[in-house]
Amino acid sequence: MSDLLTYRQAAALVKRSPRTIRYWRQQGMPMGWEERDGQLVRVVEQEVLQAWFRARLVAWPTHRWRMRKKLSELHASSEDQR
Repeated sequence: MSDLLTYRQAAALVKRSPRTIRYWRQQGMPMGWEERDGQLVRVVEQEVLQAWFRARLVAWPTHRWRMRKKLSELHASSEDQR
């Protein structure tokens, strides 16, 4: 069985705010309910959360800039070795 994470746990795992996790739920990320300590809590499966995070990471401008920078550094270092 997969791990079920609350908003706070999910946010900490992907280093985002709980508000971002709520936004993803509003955008269609599947979440369910679980009873913890007598209260119903929204939960998301870890695999689902990570899939959503990876899909958004590709489109994240800062990530794209970092990847372009790293690729250009690798390209420059490979040309220096020739």
